[in-house]
Amino acid sequence: MNYELFDLLVNIWRIQAMANRRRRNDAGADEIAQAIHRMVDAMQPVAPQPRAIVPPTRAVTMEDVLKHKPSKFNGKATPDEADAWLRECEKIFRVLQCIEAQQLNFATFLLVSDVEYWWTGMQQQMQT
Repeated sequence: MNYELFDLLVNIWRIQAMANRRRRNDAGADEIAQAIHRMVDAMQPVAPQPRAIVPPTRAVTMEDVLKHKPSKFNGKATPDEADAWLRECEKIFRVLQCIEAQQLNFATFLLVSDVEYWWTGMQQQMQT
């Protein structure tokens, strides 16, 4: 039984006990009102606590990525195959908690053949 449900049941019991006392003594009206307020507060939804992201204890290396056996990409693929390759890489990067700079370096390491030359040319254009 979770804490909120238990607290709700206890407050209901308190209200019933106070109602019985009230029948005997009208002075318990404030106690009943307070118990009702506590019960309403207990019924409010509790926001989930955000999970803390714990950074990796050491830097992720290319060897860590290669342990997951990612596919090389040669550029001779359909758009769906290219998207599948990218999703595979992103999954590995997510598991290893790679930062963006690492993701770029690791993904471009997996480029081979003509697409590797294309990427080198693109880098040179971006630097100028």
